[in-house]
Amino acid sequence: MPKNAETNSMDWQQTVTAPDEIKVFEALDGPDYTWRTISAVARQTGLSEARVAQILAKYNLKLTRLSETPSVSGSALVGLIEKVGA
Repeated sequence: MPKNAETNSMDWQQTVTAPDEIKVFEALDGPDYTWRTISAVARQTGLSEARVAQILAKYNLKLTRLSETPSVSGSALVGLIEKVGA
């Protein structure tokens, strides 16, 4: 996916180095999903929802962002800025 010249979003693979954080970003960067719920990321990574939320909060609006619209179940959705836009 080409990076737009006008965006200054960071590449998570060059930024994220902690093992737990890498698991979360790999879950968000999978080809099957654009938006993920925290519970789905927790299930995929084996981390607690609280730990996933902590990691996402650390990178919110830098590498990730929350959707303005929740999932059908009402859960918050999160995506990589490089996939969903800023």
